[in-house]
Amino acid sequence: MIYKYFFSVSVVLVLVVKDVYPSVLEHDGSLFIKLEHYLDENISEPTERGNISVQSMRIGQTHVNQNQLTPQESKLLSGLSSSNQFYKIRATVNGKEDKPYISSVKACMLAESELDDRLSISLDYAGRVVAISQIIASKSSCEGATVPLEKLKYFTSNVYVRHAEMGPIPDTASYIQRLEREKEAKERGEGKDNRSLFAKYWMYIIPVVIVLVISSATNAENGGAGGAS
Repeated sequence: MIYKYFFSVSVVLVLVVKDVYPSVLEHDGSLFIKLEHYLDENISEPTERGNISVQSMRIGQTHVNQNQLTPQESKLLSGLSSSNQFYKIRATVNGKEDKPYISSVKACMLAESELDDRLSISLDYAGRVVAISQIIASKSSCEGATVPLEKLKYFTSNVYVRHAEMGPIPDTASYIQRLEREKEAKERGEGKDNRSLFAKYWMYIIPVVIVLVISSATNAENGGAGGAS
């Protein structure tokens, strides 16, 4: 009875989780993301870099359109690189909530990769964007190389859509079965201790007996000594 009850509860919980977090594979959609970047550390507002169009969240089909850097922008990026500063992007998803996502990399890594980067779009179970990050795959550190400005004009970006994965479901059925077996064993008396009282508590009984024997012997000796006098 208990097993059937908990099993039915487990099924209901699984159905609720699937209803709250529907898979993006079942409900496809599209996204439009505006890209901006910070090329001047002294200016608080970013400038336009381009946009990403996600035609299908289900299969991760994307198209990226990015502006060519002007000579002035190339110099600014080169300046960030030489001063060991960070290059930051701001990505804004057009929709009900225009929430910007900020990501940064070392400007020298971006410059030495000649503007070759990766943009990762992370989605939750309902297909909502939870993070947008920039990665320099070809560089793990800066080497101090000087990059000509003519190679700092065009971004070559790969865009990846990452879906959330459902975690493992607890094995509730096996746990309930084990509880049922333990309950049945107790009802049959398999778990009862049928040993004698002495077998159970000999470690407490023996010291008491020894104390009593010693005490009796002492009293007997004291009584004998009193009679002799």
